[in-house]
Amino acid sequence: MISYISIVGAELGTEKGNHLIEGLLAAIPAKKHYTGKMLGICFLIAFQLVLYAVFGLVGFLLLRHSTFVKSLHLNDYLAKIDPQYLWISLILALLSLFLYISLAAYLVSLVSRAEDIGQATSGVTSILLIPYFINFLTQSNPNLLVVKILSYLPFMSQDIMPVRMAQGAASYSAGYVAVAIPLLSAVLMYLFAQRTYVNNIFTYRSETPLKYLTNKLLRRN
Repeated sequence: MISYISIVGAELGTEKGNHLIEGLLAAIPAKKHYTGKMLGICFLIAFQLVLYAVFGLVGFLLLRHSTFVKSLHLNDYLAKIDPQYLWISLILALLSLFLYISLAAYLVSLVSRAEDIGQATSGVTSILLIPYFINFLTQSNPNLLVVKILSYLPFMSQDIMPVRMAQGAASYSAGYVAVAIPLLSAVLMYLFAQRTYVNNIFTYRSETPLKYLTNKLLRRN
């Protein structure tokens, strides 16, 4: 996720920060430019998944008869994993990845200087640590109320819900609900980030994105 968040920053923020975007948007609308960038990142993710699948299959076919692999009892271990569990966990991981890169795209859309890209993307990567640490709490208390709530929330469910399902604290039906909520959120987040990018493409501020959002929130209050 950190790698793709950095890619989003480089793809969307560098052109604006270096004032190259004006020339690009003379040939293509801002909305199409944004869509093309995000599609390119999605294709990169898909290509990486295909590579993992191919390498995993080749490795399994080549090593399945080796003494070392047999000593690990991988077949017995894998046979105990429900394909439905793997499917839900994979979809949650992909949706969360899309949510995080959309959030990064939103923050990078507010960047005025190339020097501020790092701060915008680091703000997103910091959020990644929250479900990571909550995951430790989930392992010991999967039925805790706050854990139950967070297991359905976007940006959180990808780490928490698979642990709850693995421990029998949540059913597969709950897992599909946890998939539906981030799916809807991913669509809304994409449209929101796209609108922000289009509206701010020619806007240059002296404030960093995080400082701008903080000041904006304080002004509303």
